[in-house]
Amino acid sequence: MGFKQEELVEREREIAGYLLKNFSLKMVSQKTGLSLKHIAAHISNIRIKLKAKDTHELIKLLKVTEL
Repeated sequence: MGFKQEELVEREREIAGYLLKNFSLKMVSQKTGLSLKHIAAHISNIRIKLKAKDTHELIKLLKVTEL
């Protein structure tokens, strides 16, 4: 796939881990102390880095990538 986990910053890896655990954005916000807007921005950045067209595809890609 060409993706390396080093391409994600620490916070993005943390949020990706929560997505893999099926956490909602609200739950991720509560765990991290970040606003929903910041969580959404991080997810958008992760999607761009992994070249995922949507969050569903992002989660599929994360499952095959060792975080």
